[in-house]
Amino acid sequence: MEGAIYVLTRKVGGDQGESFMQNVTVFARSANEARALVRDEFVRLRRTSTSAEHPYREAPAFDVDRIDLDAHKLLTNHITR
Repeated sequence: MEGAIYVLTRKVGGDQGESFMQNVTVFARSANEARALVRDEFVRLRRTSTSAEHPYREAPAFDVDRIDLDAHKLLTNHITR
């Protein structure tokens, strides 16, 4: 299986004026395929979500980082409040 891990990150405005970071991690063959996988999944989630918030919007666009697993690496580190 060929591909890499892609981390898609964006700052999203909440419905109450707050902002938060949204991170999605996928395995894909390219950054474009990673974006398409997330886009398609978010379309499904928007249809079924009953949340008052709307975290699965199409915008803003994601920044994409590629992670190749050719050596030991720290993949994610989160500090939340």
